[in-house]
Amino acid sequence: MHRSGDCPICGTTTHPLYRDLTDSLYGVPGRYHVSRCPACRLIRLDNPQGREALLACYENYYTRAMPPEAPEAPPVRRFGRLRDALRTAILCGGFGYRCGHRHNDLCRLGSLLAKVPGLRRRAVFDGLRERFPCFTDRPERLLVDVGCGRGDFLARMQSLGWNVLGVEPDPVAAGLARSRGIDVFVGRLEEAGLAVGIADQVTLNHVLEHVESPADLLKECRRILRPGGRLVIYTPNAESLGHRCFGRAWRGLEPPRHLLIFSPHSLQRMLREAGFHSFRLTTPTTLAGGIYDDSVRIRRQGCTPPYGGKHERGRGWFRGLERMLCLAGGNRGEEIEVVARREAD
Repeated sequence: MHRSGDCPICGTTTHPLYRDLTDSLYGVPGRYHVSRCPACRLIRLDNPQGREALLACYENYYTRAMPPEAPEAPPVRRFGRLRDALRTAILCGGFGYRCGHRHNDLCRLGSLLAKVPGLRRRAVFDGLRERFPCFTDRPERLLVDVGCGRGDFLARMQSLGWNVLGVEPDPVAAGLARSRGIDVFVGRLEEAGLAVGIADQVTLNHVLEHVESPADLLKECRRILRPGGRLVIYTPNAESLGHRCFGRAWRGLEPPRHLLIFSPHSLQRMLREAGFHSFRLTTPTTLAGGIYDDSVRIRRQGCTPPYGGKHERGRGWFRGLERMLCLAGGNRGEEIEVVARREAD
């Protein structure tokens, strides 16, 4: 068992990193301290709130409000019908979704178009990226979203034919998801009692940094995945360019809600200890612009709006530099993306 001052991943004694941080997004009272492991580079919140107090830190979180309704008359899109037809073809031929059209004439074209990375990315709804799974014809197909919030992702996937289950500790957000017809378990995944091998895919979209026992969560994800099933993770990157540039003002720290912030090395180690040996880890730059804007404001004025806000000067240079570093092989993107598969025992 690790001592309180030891890294929960590798057991090395952690060193103080930042002291007296404040909640720069929602203004939750308190001063927060973080430390870093010199071996695996994990960042840890040293004085986390208790479970009940932590839930109160989400009182104004975005998952407690329904998304804005789509306008009755959506804006006219240039070549809209053609773009919709190409998307349908890619979803059908590249991902196996046959429900989008009556005739499968474009499926072969779609399978070819799906091999073009740019077209494949644009065909996936709402920037879902790797969270968007290939469809399976098995009637018991199940997609589990841990930390589902108000259910945006599951609502989309349910409309495309998936059986879905949300897991959400916040009863307010869970209630919003249920109002959209989504089945939600209120609590932690480890408390849900799901059967072994029940899920085709489990997603943890910016969830791992919020949980007290991420190692236990990953082990439970593996247990409920069927052989060949996928686990998809997104989480902030402790080794990102943003953290290197902004230090204590980096948006990704987000105390007191972020309990652990992983480096690629620490997350790889925890995945292997949880039984995942087949996985791909990258550090996308998708969030670079927004993280830069927020971090500039935090450094300048100590706070930033949690959503929105104008683009800050230097944004383009920062995004370009981060992309170049990642293309050169550096793991400097603002988040870590993992796609892991559960291998047969």
